[in-house]
Amino acid sequence: MSKSKGNGVRPADLVKVFGVDAYRYYFLSDVQFGHDGNISLERMVEVYNHDLANTWGNLCSRVFNMTGKYFDGKVPSVPEGAAVANPLAEVAAGLYAEYEACMSKVDFTGAARAVQKLAEAANLYVENMAPWNLAKSEETADELAAVMYNLLEACRIIALFMAPFMPNTSQEVFNRLGLGTLDDVADIEAAAAWGGLPAGNTVVTRDPLFPRLDVDAIDLNLE
Repeated sequence: MSKSKGNGVRPADLVKVFGVDAYRYYFLSDVQFGHDGNISLERMVEVYNHDLANTWGNLCSRVFNMTGKYFDGKVPSVPEGAAVANPLAEVAAGLYAEYEACMSKVDFTGAARAVQKLAEAANLYVENMAPWNLAKSEETADELAAVMYNLLEACRIIALFMAPFMPNTSQEVFNRLGLGTLDDVADIEAAAAWGGLPAGNTVVTRDPLFPRLDVDAIDLNLE
């Protein structure tokens, strides 16, 4: 998009396509603060589909749907003695330090990438742990409960750290997890401590947070 080439678009038109939260996310995560950026519709769609539709949005959809299917839409408790590897807690444990260091330098791009590490790790965890296979046998019921709790907790923590980028979406994730308002979070480091999601909360399944976009199907009126 270039003013000199006459191919600029109005922000309001982009918000209609991406939504206000995804619009904010793109300019905070992909355009280095304080510097010029190479901005194009193609790149915006690429970031939207990769970071939001395929990564965080897809994670929430899969995890919330499986919670509904396997646990009647309730956050499971982790059975004592459930021997399940939890790499997500390890990633989450180092997230605040990296995130805060980036934010203190006004490096929004780095902060967003730090959060995406947890979302990507959670998607990989889904594939590695295959909850759909664990659900086939009573013998792995405890393992299934632990895996699903870990995934739901990862969604909660991602929402906490994504709130400055996408406040509406993060609140929607909190709503779907049966949690309160993000406005009540005064200390993000304390709130992001692993295990903060209460067992028994109702998990609601709704429409995808970020439906995939096809750049060729987007029609914007150039100025």
